[in-house]
Parts: sequence; structure tokens; C-alpha cells
Amino acid sequence: MLREEVDSIVELVAQGNAEEARQRLIVLIPNVSSEYGRGAALALNGILHVIENKSTDRMADREKILRATDRIPKCQTVDDMDKGYLQTMSKWARRTKELSKGAPRDSANAVQP
Repeated sequence: MLREEVDSIVELVAQGNAEEARQRLIVLIPNVSSEYGRGAALALNGILHVIENKSTDRMADREKILRATDRIPKCQTVDDMDKGYLQTMSKWARRTKELSKGAPRDSANAVQP
């Protein structure tokens, strides 16, 4: 359930529905009990914060985000919280990259880790 909810929030953010994504995240956070979920929530909160403050230029280089999320686990030991954070950032970067290239905007095309 957690991963599906994270995927749906990532999809909302990628489609530009930040307010709905924020509301769903607010509902999700009290129900998160795993370290993976805490990492995912942290990543989503950070993404939404940047978007809401209109500072997306700082996160515009999706290729760097994808390289980092692929490279970090190979360089160091990651725990479940790190995995949740990294996988969520990777999902967001891939999905927004797809949308910027004109890919369809439905959840059936969401990228899985």
C-alpha cells in the first residue's frame, strides 16, 4: 500500500498537482511506520517544498539526480530509509523526464524502481 501511495503522489507531482499531492502526503505521513516509508516521505516533502517555492531550477537536472540515485547505493551502504529516499527521488526524476518528452500522463506508464 505504501509504495502504491508514494507512486500516486509522485504521479501527481509530475503532473503539476502539487496541492493534491501535498494533501495526500499529509494523510500518508501519520500512517508511515517503516524506515523505507520515512525516507520516501522525506523525499516527497522535499520535492514539494522546492516546487511550492518555485525553485525547480535547482532540481532541473534530472540526469544528475538519476546518476546519483544509481551511484550512491554502489558506493556506500544504504539502509531502508536511504532506499526509500533514493527510490522516490529516482521515480520523480524519471517521471518528470518522461513528461517533459511528451510521454502519456497516466499512472499505467509510471516507472517502477
